[in-house]
Amino acid sequence: MKKSILKDVIVFLVMLAVVAIVCCFLPDSIPIHFNAQGEANLFVNKWFLLLGTVIPYSVYCLYNGVKTLALRRNL
Repeated sequence: MKKSILKDVIVFLVMLAVVAIVCCFLPDSIPIHFNAQGEANLFVNKWFLLLGTVIPYSVYCLYNGVKTLALRRNL
C-alpha cells in the first residue's frame, strides 16, 4: 500500500514540475475566455495554470483506481 501512495505522490510531483516548466515559457497573462466576437475578455496569471494539474492527476487516479478494483475482483 505504501508503494502505491509513494508512486501517486511521485506522479503528481512530476506533473506539477512539467506544468511549472511550461509556465516559465508562457507570457505573464493568458486569455482563458473569449466573447462572441473572438476577443479575449478574461485574463489570468500564467501561474494560475498550476491549478490545472489536478485535472490530469484526477484522470490518472480514476484510471488506477478502477484498474485496482478490477484486479481485486479477479483475485
